[in-house]
Amino acid sequence: MGLKSLFQKLLRATGGGVQPTLDLHGLSVKEALQTTAEFVETSCRSGLSPVRIVYGKGLGSPGGRGILREVIPRWCEKEGKTWVESFKREVDLKGGDGSILLFLRRVSAPEGGSQTEKTGSESISE
Repeated sequence: MGLKSLFQKLLRATGGGVQPTLDLHGLSVKEALQTTAEFVETSCRSGLSPVRIVYGKGLGSPGGRGILREVIPRWCEKEGKTWVESFKREVDLKGGDGSILLFLRRVSAPEGGSQTEKTGSESISE
């Protein structure tokens, strides 16, 4: 079952009251970018918005600041702009953020096709 089918099944089962969330904990930057691109494109083409991406605060990372906290918002501004209309970091009471809320564009999917998206230096294609 593909992500789109899973999203549609989830929406039907919950009456649309679910906010899709992608958790990137434990992924490398390369894996996180690829997974984010697939999740955002599928969400957008399924008409889902907003969606949440959890990247963590990086407290376990060297220096106490996670790289995904910087990489994912930058991806949204550059490579993800095809799908991402705007985004908002979700800040906790102490002012730290570990997730981001994405507001996606309305995009219709071409029949039987998928868009190729560049993430960093490599291309991802479904």
